[in-house]
This record gives sequence, structure tokens and C-alpha cells, in this order.
Amino acid sequence: MSGDADDRTTILTDDELVTSWGVIVDSLTRTQNRILQSVEAAGVPAQWFTVLHVLLAAEGHRLPMGRLAAELSMTGGGFTKLADRIAREGLIDRRNSAGDRRVVYAELTEDGLQLAKRSEAVYREQLRIHLLRALSEAEISQLDVVGQALANAYPRAVNEGRDEIVRTERSPDLPDRRRRGDKPPLPDAV
Repeated sequence: MSGDADDRTTILTDDELVTSWGVIVDSLTRTQNRILQSVEAAGVPAQWFTVLHVLLAAEGHRLPMGRLAAELSMTGGGFTKLADRIAREGLIDRRNSAGDRRVVYAELTEDGLQLAKRSEAVYREQLRIHLLRALSEAEISQLDVVGQALANAYPRAVNEGRDEIVRTERSPDLPDRRRRGDKPPLPDAV
């Protein structure tokens, strides 16, 4: 499954490729949403679960806030707001690093650890129910191979897990559709 696209024989048309990719993304999203609905029914908001899930798996149940934000594909500011809500419920504690005061760690509290374990059990149970209802273990293994191939082809960027966007100068040959200056100003509100 690895190699350059040039090494492969093209079998799918562009339309078939777009359709297949859409089915993959949509089906994974719908399955994950169903599983997370069960977690929410057990009393843990889906966004909170993802934080608890990542911290539960981390060494010492703690990670730097920036790394957590990256793991969840969130901005630092967006994650800080989410962490504020979770901390107000007493599920995580935030502390500065002893070695670098610029780094703030989020760590599960005892209540957070217990809730993380309970919600993780619900998640695992629902994952087993929803996946094994639709797929064989062999098909799940094939999905894992495909997922690993994509992960290896497109590893996380160094900039905190977000894909790096390369800014380029706008070509002067492109039409300017921003329509600056060709519209009269709006009248003042009365």
C-alpha cells in the first residue's frame, strides 16, 4: 500500500475516487458519532470524552495543554476554553511545568480519572457493538492497514499536529474578485 501514486495503475475514475472517499469519510464519521452518543448518554459530553480519553492513555494521565490541543486538532485558544469547562467540573487540574513555566500541563484529577475509566468502558463496549455488527475482524484489520498507510503517507506536521499551510503570494494574473473600491459605501444607519 505504500509507494508513489505513479507506481500504481489507475483503476478508479476521478468521480469514483471522490465517491469512494466520501463514503469512507461519511461512514467513519457516522459510526464515531453513534458511539459518542452512547458516551454522552452515559453522562460525558463527546468533546470532554476525547480529552479524558487522551489523558487516560497518557503517562501519568497528564500532557502539556499545547500537545492536547494538537491531539484533538484544536487551536490553543479553543482548547483552553474547553479545558476551563472541564476544570470547573473538577475533572482536570492545570499546573505549570517545574522545568519550563511557559508549559502548562493538564492532568486528570481523581474524579476525572474515575469518569475517564467509566466513559472509556462505555466507548469500548459501543465500539465493539457497532464495528463488529458491520464488519468482520478481518475487515477491521484491513481498515487498520489502510489507516496506517494513510497515517504514514501524511504524518502530523511539527506545528502542533495541524497541517502546515504554506502561504504564497497571490498571482497578479488571477482576477480580483474581492471587489474593493468598486461599490459605494453603505449609508449610515438611521
